[in-house]
Amino acid sequence: MAEVLSQSQIDALLNAARNGELDVDKPAESAEQKYRKYDFYSPRKFTKDRLKMLNSIFESYARVINSRINALLHATCEIEVDSVEEQRYYEFSNALTESDVVALARIDLEKLQGEDPILVHLDTPVVLSMLDRLMGGEGEPDPNLPGDYNMTDLELEMYEGLLRDLISVMGGSWENYITLRFEYTRTEVNPTLVQLVGYEETVVIVGLNFKFENCTSG
Repeated sequence: MAEVLSQSQIDALLNAARNGELDVDKPAESAEQKYRKYDFYSPRKFTKDRLKMLNSIFESYARVINSRINALLHATCEIEVDSVEEQRYYEFSNALTESDVVALARIDLEKLQGEDPILVHLDTPVVLSMLDRLMGGEGEPDPNLPGDYNMTDLELEMYEGLLRDLISVMGGSWENYITLRFEYTRTEVNPTLVQLVGYEETVVIVGLNFKFENCTSG
């Protein structure tokens, strides 16, 4: 178990050690047992073990799509799991803009039909860089790209093909736990106008970091 200390706590301990007020060779006695505060309004639904399992699953997934992207784009790309966090859906939704593009996927499992969709979001600059490489370019990001850039119909078609491929191999990373198949369903070009999941719904957000030579995404 790891305890997290603030910078002020660390400074206080170091100063006490220098002044001789703290015997560093003698373990400190715990004066009072501490308890973590529990938020009853936002109860946790996923245990640390489950989040750790998801982290392992998506680390495997990152390795798979890393190889596919390198072969598809003929470029060096590093993909790693950046974070696996339990949050309310609105925390993810509020970060989206009207120009963002979100791909929706479903799990091909009878007992999960009708459940909320799986959402996949890629940063627009990195998507455009990847599409440029698909068309034989160098994938150089455009420094003048506006923050509210809307993809063209051609870019959306290519984006859809790319996401279909990446989503189709997602099930292989779960095979040590359960046999699943993921299917791409559709693309939302303005997710802020569509309530895809209840705003208060508890979700797990997995962040993957894409690192190209000239472009990085979260």
